[in-house]
Amino acid sequence: MLSNENISRKRKIIFALFIAFIILSLLTVRIGIIQFIQGDELKAMAYKQQSLDRKINPKRGTIYDRNAEKIF
Repeated sequence: MLSNENISRKRKIIFALFIAFIILSLLTVRIGIIQFIQGDELKAMAYKQQSLDRKINPKRGTIYDRNAEKIF
């Protein structure tokens, strides 16, 4: 026969597995929502964010040739 301690330990393990299953199920549902429902919207937002046309003026120092004379 199983003692009360073994039954209690078994219940704790089953409960922990149940909680892990619930969490993994919720994460799977969330990934599905992001991928299939919000995917096109998020893709458009990412493209817009990463393809902005901006003019960036570089700040350059003085350029010297190998004889230490200024070129520009």
